[in-house]
Amino acid sequence: MSAAGPLTAHRPERVAVVIPAKNEAERIEATIASARGIPGVDLVVVVDDGSSDATSAVAMGADALVVRHKTNRGKAAAMATGAQMVAIQEGAERADGGESFSEELHAEPRSPGHTGPLPVIDASDPVPRALLFLDADMGETAAAAQPLVEAVLGEGVDMAIALLPPQPGAGGMGVVVRTARRGIERATGWEAAQPLSGTRCITRETWQACQPLAPGWGVETSLTIDALTAGFWVKEVPAELHHRATGNDLRGRLHRAAQLRDVLRALARKRHLSPEIEEEEDAPAPLRELPSAESPPEPAPLPTGGDDHDEAKVWTVVPESAEEVAGRAERRRITLADLPVDGELSDDETRALGDVDPAELDARLRALRVEGDFAPDDVVYLAGIDLEQLAARLAAAPVEGRFAPAHAVIIASHLQVGEPEIPETLTAPLTPEEYTSLVVHAAVDAGNA
Repeated sequence: MSAAGPLTAHRPERVAVVIPAKNEAERIEATIASARGIPGVDLVVVVDDGSSDATSAVAMGADALVVRHKTNRGKAAAMATGAQMVAIQEGAERADGGESFSEELHAEPRSPGHTGPLPVIDASDPVPRALLFLDADMGETAAAAQPLVEAVLGEGVDMAIALLPPQPGAGGMGVVVRTARRGIERATGWEAAQPLSGTRCITRETWQACQPLAPGWGVETSLTIDALTAGFWVKEVPAELHHRATGNDLRGRLHRAAQLRDVLRALARKRHLSPEIEEEEDAPAPLRELPSAESPPEPAPLPTGGDDHDEAKVWTVVPESAEEVAGRAERRRITLADLPVDGELSDDETRALGDVDPAELDARLRALRVEGDFAPDDVVYLAGIDLEQLAARLAAAPVEGRFAPAHAVIIASHLQVGEPEIPETLTAPLTPEEYTSLVVHAAVDAGNA
């Protein structure tokens, strides 16, 4: 259990279940029915993330609020859509007056010309529901998530994470769990037993503090880190939940490789691994060389260790103003504005690029076999690697089309690993996603060896 953070003044009294689902028509109905039996749950939202089966129809038949992504957008996007739908539903409830709606009936009109009752609506803002995220394949065991709800509603926990028992048939790479665990501990000092557990109950205040979410399978890692660094109380709670385990066949191996890729990407973000540290008031300021006429009386010369010291000059500390610091960062940012970056570079990212030649970096980035712009922190990372080697690696890959920026960054982080072996069950050309997953898996095998 992590150290207790600031508890909210008012605890939620109700819970909305959010179930991201893809091709779960066989199990979704049982999961919904079981989730409804959890005390405090009064809303179930199913996000159909690009299913090709009857998941949406079955979920609607089970009386869940259903929203559908036309294409698969990944777990993080499905979770965000579910939380958004809960907020929309609560807004509609408030517009209808909510549970506190009442009407005062009078025999005589209250005002001239009015002949009917006037509604009296409680204007107080209710505490939003907590969010309980469940896997769609949990079936009848979903009700076992009740301890998580009790921890949030009754105990004051801000994010309760399910500790699951061993899952029959599970197998694969413990390296994914170890990577996430070490990354969370490095960023926060807290060691998680099951860092990749996706079954979580979380207050809306905590949820908002964790935005934006890391993409894909990195969402659990980023949620834990962001909640802890924001000062919220995170606790792992045992729960007898069971879901379909990922096996050790090719499909399972590719799934775990993609999982590792997303976890690494979530951990690589600077806001997680390099938290901003405020400078102390007495921290040393930059040194500037000034003529002796401008120096204070009895200056302390900077020793040179030789006889060639210039007595006409002395060194003194002259703090830079905030305007000077901001101006220098802004000038540097302007010179980097033409890079293929999705968003603006922060001051820290601008300084991290140091003396990089913007024109040369721009040319090398655009020469990559990549479609789209890079995240700002990814540009900082790529500026420090051999982009010619990365370009050659991407160009030679047996892939149809161009890579996404995220794929290129992951491959760049494993340039020391040779070309991955393509299983016989996969036929070239591969998709960029398949090739990137194989690269990650080859790196894992190399590390285990």
